[in-house]
Amino acid sequence: LYFLIFQLCPRDIENKGIEIRTSFELDLHFKNYDSFGNPSYLTAGEMKLPGMYLYFSISYALCFLLWASNIRNIRLGRDPIWTSPGRVSSRPSVHAIHHLMTLLLGLKTVTVFFEALRYHYIRIHGHAEFLSAVYLFMSFVKGIFMFTVILLIGSGWSLVKPVLGDREKKIIWLVLVLQVIDNIAVAVLSQETEGEKLYEDWSALLHLVDILCCCAVLVPIVWQVNSLEIVVQAEAESSNPSSEGNGDTNKSTAITDVESENPATAEAGRTLQKLKQFQRFYILVVVYIYFTRIVVYLFATMLGYRQTWLRYFVTELGTLVFYSVVGFLFRPMDDNPYFEAQRNALEAEEIEFSSTLL
Repeated sequence: LYFLIFQLCPRDIENKGIEIRTSFELDLHFKNYDSFGNPSYLTAGEMKLPGMYLYFSISYALCFLLWASNIRNIRLGRDPIWTSPGRVSSRPSVHAIHHLMTLLLGLKTVTVFFEALRYHYIRIHGHAEFLSAVYLFMSFVKGIFMFTVILLIGSGWSLVKPVLGDREKKIIWLVLVLQVIDNIAVAVLSQETEGEKLYEDWSALLHLVDILCCCAVLVPIVWQVNSLEIVVQAEAESSNPSSEGNGDTNKSTAITDVESENPATAEAGRTLQKLKQFQRFYILVVVYIYFTRIVVYLFATMLGYRQTWLRYFVTELGTLVFYSVVGFLFRPMDDNPYFEAQRNALEAEEIEFSSTLL
């Protein structure tokens, strides 16, 4: 902490009726020195942030190129990057959500790159108003786009159903409004001083809106999982008509068919595959929210002032892993259920042949 005391002492203390006015300007320069001896306007805990964000922007750029190349190969009729040799499959399908995921990766790459530039200019000049404004704008667009893509994936848009329902649209509009409030709070906090009442109020609003956004994106995923479970249950019951009058026996048989790895029909296999896919996505989103909002906060309380950069490192690392896993989970895949059935039949024949040899 630094304390500044300015005191004006009049020369003639007997003339107490004289009004004395004064003013001054104070320009303070606080510098640190990095490990190479170069001066830096960043704090001791922020010195590693320019290089860290630069490395993460390169990582996101590589993911963007890999994802875009995979989609381009599929659209040109070439073999996709993620293939399993020897498996019977038709050409994977590229949906509209895959193009939105490509755009999201591009926005994330540019946002992290401008964050690296912003800290770099602050390190050299002590301020970066223009780059800060650009970064806040890019962060605003990226935040809205990220929650929108998660909502669209969770609702099954273009993967399970071609259009959104009214309740999904309401959730999306709610999240968009919350994201606008969230980014206004971020902009205000960037101009206020930590410790002031206005800073604390906007900080509390920021955390509240962020939690509401995270809870809202889970709702369409739960709706989609429940609807797929109902479809799978109905298909399992229709595939066992002989047990309709057996009460508990029918119920246990249906549950067994739902959990079976080899469903009765190809369409049931496709629905079961989608169900498992969205169940994994729900768990993944919950883990991501818990990690970036709670675990990282608790981790930051244990850091010293020289290690505060580790909080941002862990957050970006978790986000990179989240993007990578979601991209692999919802990569362009074959939508033809008959090829899936043919694949299961071939695998069953291989297992039967192996057991015969033994």
